[in-house]
Amino acid sequence: MGLWILSFCIIAIEAWGIIYFFDTFLKKKDMGRLGKCRYIVLYFVSGAAAVLGGQLGLMGIKVLLIVLVSIAFCAVFYKTDWKQGIFFSMLNYSLLFLTELFSLLVENVLASRDKLYALEHDFLYIPMKMVWIFLLFMIRRIWKGKKNYKELSCKEWVKFSMIPLLTVASMLLMYFCYSGERTVQTAYLFLSAGLIFINIFVIELMQGILEKEELLRESALAGQKKESQLAHYRDMQAVYERQGRKMHDYKNQIRTMQVLLKKGDTQAAAALAERLTESISVEMAAVSTNHPVVDAVLNQKFHAAREQGVSMTFRVGDMGGLRLNEEETVILLSNLLDNAIHECVKVARQGRNAVIHVKLVQEGGKLIFSVRNPVAEKVEVTEGTGLSNVKAVADKYGGDFAVSCDAEKLQAVVML
Repeated sequence: MGLWILSFCIIAIEAWGIIYFFDTFLKKKDMGRLGKCRYIVLYFVSGAAAVLGGQLGLMGIKVLLIVLVSIAFCAVFYKTDWKQGIFFSMLNYSLLFLTELFSLLVENVLASRDKLYALEHDFLYIPMKMVWIFLLFMIRRIWKGKKNYKELSCKEWVKFSMIPLLTVASMLLMYFCYSGERTVQTAYLFLSAGLIFINIFVIELMQGILEKEELLRESALAGQKKESQLAHYRDMQAVYERQGRKMHDYKNQIRTMQVLLKKGDTQAAAALAERLTESISVEMAAVSTNHPVVDAVLNQKFHAAREQGVSMTFRVGDMGGLRLNEEETVILLSNLLDNAIHECVKVARQGRNAVIHVKLVQEGGKLIFSVRNPVAEKVEVTEGTGLSNVKAVADKYGGDFAVSCDAEKLQAVVML
């Protein structure tokens, strides 16, 4: 009876520790009542995996079952993909098994035991679990809450996963090749302690990489801000120059109307006045969204594109409640429109119709910004500074950013 109670306590401690570990590194899904029951779910599922692994009598199968349960638990209750689920599940089990093995090796060395006794029959198992919990508390204090793992590539995840994978393999090797010799026991003891520090070092290394990527992103955004300010000054200069040319043309046309009126040709003067009014209307504001920064960027890009033989069509909504600040708005709109204009200039030089289709609306509580344009040839989409900054803005608001291109068109879509 005592062993059954001990087993229930052990599973309860493990389930709590696993959830505590995952909460440190991963973002929880909003699952309502099911999310509140995740401890109970993990308790029974991990208990069933432990019992099944024990009945099969193979340590490797038991380890595999527990890791698979952890991966499935991550997929259901946390916002993560398979790479993160596998890595953190293996890392957690490595730390769990290592602390147990280390504690047992210390006990064996002190008691001069010749065999590695099964821990299920030792009431020191719960204190050993407490060592693991203490280690998790230490890791929680080390980790600074960096949970944006999108900056890590698949190759980096594979490299990180090698450490917990080799750790599990080393632990199984020590378990099955255990020797009663004092020298071997001492070597295993130091090896298990070293593996614990190596796994914690992996966490520190990952945190350092994430912090470095964040600093690089902030630096790129700062650079983009400066470029946007310079571009704004250049755009204003271009606007003043264009207005000066237009003003000169308007004066000439007004003088022409005066001459026509003096001659009594009111019909020609009226036609010229109508054309002049339409030209002024188009020049003043091609787009109106109830947001001054959005209007300034869209109208400036519209006129810049038109001067290079590129047309733009707009489907816009009311941007009065836009939650982006001015810098983010300029970064988001300018980068994608500049890329589209750059490609359409190539298309126009080929004698083809170059039209950029812009969609900027707020639907269902989300901002949708889409830019679609023809291309001279299929473009290899790479994350330059411009696209990286657009992605950074999307990531900041938990949105999505996607770019697709074929032989005919390129389309970029941002949803925030």
